[in-house]
Amino acid sequence: MRRNKGNPGLVAAGLGWGLAAGVALGALLLAPALNAVNEGHADAPAASSADDARDTAAREEAAAANELVGSKSAELVDGALDGASVIMLRTSAVPEDEASKQRWLLNKAGSDDAGSIVLTEKFTSQEAADELNTIIANTLPAGAQLSVDNRAPGVHAGEALSAALSKDESGQPRASVEDREFLLDTLAEAGFIEYQPGSVIAADGAVVLAGAGDGEQSFGRDALENFAGAFRTQGPALVVASPGPKDGTTASPEVGFAGTETGRVNTVLALRDELRTAR
Repeated sequence: MRRNKGNPGLVAAGLGWGLAAGVALGALLLAPALNAVNEGHADAPAASSADDARDTAAREEAAAANELVGSKSAELVDGALDGASVIMLRTSAVPEDEASKQRWLLNKAGSDDAGSIVLTEKFTSQEAADELNTIIANTLPAGAQLSVDNRAPGVHAGEALSAALSKDESGQPRASVEDREFLLDTLAEAGFIEYQPGSVIAADGAVVLAGAGDGEQSFGRDALENFAGAFRTQGPALVVASPGPKDGTTASPEVGFAGTETGRVNTVLALRDELRTAR
């Protein structure tokens, strides 16, 4: 009997898509750097002209590679999240259409839609931090616990929402439907989140989408990072998708350029890897 040694065409295709994704990310990283060089050499017209040309070429290369990845994005993630329920949490700085595109790709990867929650500006506001902590303490799902030693902004919110939205080791929801709805409804009524009542269920994994304006204030940035870290530590696999290059400062797995096709594909694949590790 002849042994099946695999399809070299498929292997080559896979390598090609990986190369395209690498080119897209490389060009995306290069273009901002070239812009910075241009701004620092405004008094050198010849050099600036050459830099502008390289900048344009880098952007065109990124756009072409990103378009190539986008044309096959569903194939690239096919089956990556089969059997996993995924919730998406996004800040209000993330456009609705970008969130919809990421959800579409999560679905194409075979995941079940566990719902979506918008974290409003108030959620990471320093002025509303005490109010948020008070609500969390009074609406904590039965059996959940808050950290006594770590009271950094966002930590208790991450622990509480993780308890409400995740599953235990047997695959059952950690919180009752009533406890989950009580927490979410209270947060929504106070203006901390936005969501569709009855649409959120317990999840195996989570994607946190950060927006372009979320890193402008250090308190809000730290609160979001702490929230994601606490959510992941207490519950499901989690990936943070950021609008620009990942900076490596967050304790949670991070994917850069979330608004691009390459970023969306990498977000799905990163969550797949996290789920495998968790299991």
